[in-house]
Amino acid sequence: MVQTGMILGGRYEILEHIGSGGMADVYKAQCLKTNRFVAVKILRKEYCDDETLVRRFTMEARSTADLHHPNVVSILDEGNEQGIHYIVMELAEGMTLKRYIRRYGRLSVRETVDFSIQIASGIQAAHEHGIVHRDIKPQNIIVSDSGKIKVTDFGIAKAATGDTIASSTMGSVRYLSPEQARGGYSDARSDIYSLGITMYEMATGKVPFDGENTVAIAVMHLRDEIVPPRNYFPDIPVSLERIILKCTRKRPEERYQTAADLIADLKQVFTSPDGSYVYLTPQLDDSPTRARSEDEIAQIKRTLTGAEEPVQEERPEEIRGQSTEKEGEDYEDDDSVHPKMEKMIMTITIVFGILLACLVFYVVGTSTNLLRFSGGDSTEATVEDTEATEDTEDTEDTEETATTEATTEAPKEYVTVPDFLGMTRPEARNAANENSLKAEFDFADGVSEDDSKLVVVEQEIEEGRDVLKDSTITLTLGQEPGSDDRIEVPPLVNYEEEEAIEELESLGLKAEVVYATSDTVEEGYVIRQTPKGGSLVDEGFTVTITVSRGVSKAEVPDLYGVSQEAAERELERLGLTLGDVSSDYSGSVGEGDVIDQSIEAGTMVDKGTAVSITISLGEQETYHYASIVEVYDPPFEEGETADIELVLRQGSSTQTIYSEDDADVDSFPVSVAFESDSGRDATVLFYVNGQEYNSYPVTWERVAD
Repeated sequence: MVQTGMILGGRYEILEHIGSGGMADVYKAQCLKTNRFVAVKILRKEYCDDETLVRRFTMEARSTADLHHPNVVSILDEGNEQGIHYIVMELAEGMTLKRYIRRYGRLSVRETVDFSIQIASGIQAAHEHGIVHRDIKPQNIIVSDSGKIKVTDFGIAKAATGDTIASSTMGSVRYLSPEQARGGYSDARSDIYSLGITMYEMATGKVPFDGENTVAIAVMHLRDEIVPPRNYFPDIPVSLERIILKCTRKRPEERYQTAADLIADLKQVFTSPDGSYVYLTPQLDDSPTRARSEDEIAQIKRTLTGAEEPVQEERPEEIRGQSTEKEGEDYEDDDSVHPKMEKMIMTITIVFGILLACLVFYVVGTSTNLLRFSGGDSTEATVEDTEATEDTEDTEDTEETATTEATTEAPKEYVTVPDFLGMTRPEARNAANENSLKAEFDFADGVSEDDSKLVVVEQEIEEGRDVLKDSTITLTLGQEPGSDDRIEVPPLVNYEEEEAIEELESLGLKAEVVYATSDTVEEGYVIRQTPKGGSLVDEGFTVTITVSRGVSKAEVPDLYGVSQEAAERELERLGLTLGDVSSDYSGSVGEGDVIDQSIEAGTMVDKGTAVSITISLGEQETYHYASIVEVYDPPFEEGETADIELVLRQGSSTQTIYSEDDADVDSFPVSVAFESDSGRDATVLFYVNGQEYNSYPVTWERVAD
């Protein structure tokens, strides 16, 4: 179990839990060798025994290890320690783009274009390394306070072979490309489609396709045309709308073929707002409307649920968007009757072959006395058979035949384990190879893996035991008995900082000090140390001591996306308490996880402060909330002007719902209608020239979706 203070790989100290995903938890950690803060993604315990999921988890690190770009979260390291599979990544500070949109509403055109160029730049770098992300969505994009974008979570990315890759693992359905929804092939153009859906959400504040369930949404991606963004917001430039529509074409060949082409067009949005430079293939479709068959719907369901069924490659005609269906009843017969008949014939043949083999084995075994039904010793049975047989020559022939058949199986080979104690690592490895064994090394407590003086101090299987050839034996390396050139690290927990440093320096060791808050240790005293007291190290070795900063204040953690139980544990660890727990629907956070908190993350509060949370009821929202605010009286006299703004505040989030520069008396009354996914208490704040002038309580009306 992962706990605060645990050290992975001998260098990454776990500091706090900062997020959760579908199959892993993410922790903030500190590299003890570089003092750099990093993010450590750890596979959840329930998935560690599944080799397929473990391979998928480590695929992220291996597929992007050489990918370094300002808009991509870098992978720094990976490892497996005591059954804990982890990936070490660059720590990207900020919030997800999904949360950014939910907090601030639809983005401005300039912000949408800027974010899109940065995301496309990160995708382009991945594509140039032969990597297709396959799960581009706002939840996998980090926005820093300065507006810097980082693309993360290459957990289902895969190095491309040629131009395409088989896609059996799907991204989030609202951002899914049509070819992914079909369970077919996906390539770089699938990422461009998902980015187009993300751009649509940035520009409008909503996704183009939403429905009652994932299958319904996937069918929309295959069948329905996207409502142009300007139908909702005419202030969106024509150029940006045409770029979004080109990214989200159903056929991959009609989209941008590379992210570089997309970036080039995005850079011209403001210089050519009419969008004449964006070429869109005319949408001509004179084919009759065709409903999705039950088989197609079943295939989509298998694709979205990850059923372990081999994905059939699309025929070339299907990839080009052409139909491969034949006319007449013969096609139906070829597709359903013949394969079933062939399968039935094959099954009958196999069963008949097995029965025939059993019969032959029984006859031969009975005639040669190989099959015996008594529980006696085989040697005694042979003697009894010999005494009961009148023909001695026939008996000898039978025994010879039985011996010949018994020796057809290759006997298992055994080797004797040698004495490895006192050998160095190279000597032990050579000795294992000479004895047809494999050596695996472990390390005793308090020793450095880089120490060339280590010898074998313990072996898993004692000398003289017989084991199967090519078996693996674990050998523990440690300090050679009787060595006196190493220094024992003193126990320093609960020492004062200066006292601990003096103690280390007096022994010829160095001290490195890091600080952390503590609920139990007084400020200025040592909380923990690495390595622990009693360890043997070389002279000049650096010992890291963690010193308490005290317990008076605590920083409110970011609880977004974690379970209620995990949120409560994290608050208790920091000396805070869990306040009221409410619930609401969410389209981005799974059921049972936190979607909002009463105190914003990063706020310093007194220990014991209660933090209330809102828990997600899941993706399927059945209704939303609407309201209207009216401001009748202007806050100035005739002939005067001012900048006015109406801001909706709900919980810890705010959203501008109306703004006007240089408003005058004729601008009033102001009437604004607005909506929210939540029916929580809210207030509309009226700002004049940046100063709060008045506030209006909100009365929500529940509206069915």
